[in-house]
Amino acid sequence: MVKEYLLASERAYPGLKIDVYAIMPNHVHILFTTPGETRGAPGASRPTALVSRMVAAIKRFSNRDAGIDLWQPSFYDHIIRDQTDYLTKWNYIDTNPARWTEDEYYI
Repeated sequence: MVKEYLLASERAYPGLKIDVYAIMPNHVHILFTTPGETRGAPGASRPTALVSRMVAAIKRFSNRDAGIDLWQPSFYDHIIRDQTDYLTKWNYIDTNPARWTEDEYYI
């Protein structure tokens, strides 16, 4: 269900491109690129309005389908500053499922 709404985000928000994602049992990682005009001010530490809208939509629709609140109220975001940062985050997300047994919430 989460994957369905995550991938629908690319259709709902023109220019948004999901580069890599990992849906874990207790959290989700998403690395995406936003359209140039919505990236915000250079050096800004706050997410663009597009990021907040996209995350809110995924949460709202998946909560509706599940019939319960699945998500914490906030989310963690990180603005990629350079190619090294991008590759580090991409690799972390891509390999995260293989490290699930090391997660503090693994059962």
